[in-house]
Amino acid sequence: MTQPTFDFTTLFDTYRQAFAPVITAQQNYLKTLERLARYQFSVAGDYLDWSLSHAKATVEPKSVADLVGKQTALNTTFGDKLRVRAEEFTQIASETQGAVSQWFDEAGAKVAQSVKKAA
Repeated sequence: MTQPTFDFTTLFDTYRQAFAPVITAQQNYLKTLERLARYQFSVAGDYLDWSLSHAKATVEPKSVADLVGKQTALNTTFGDKLRVRAEEFTQIASETQGAVSQWFDEAGAKVAQSVKKAA
């Protein structure tokens, strides 16, 4: 009596197919996490630039009116930067939502296909 050899390739392929949606979800999560970290770093840099510009503006002016004018200009510029950053965050959120819904659709289709094969 000969015993057939165990086929590890088939075993690993089965595991790979079973965990493919989970691995895809983890990869998408890490990409989004990196993108959010870069976004937060950019926002922190904007705040740093704004605060350093304010510190520089308080030293340079000769009159109060000049100081108020510079601070108003800095605040307007900073507000515009934050508005752009808010739009960028909205874009990140909508793209992430689309990727998650696409992942659920693909995973659901694979489960439905597996159920049809099993039945």
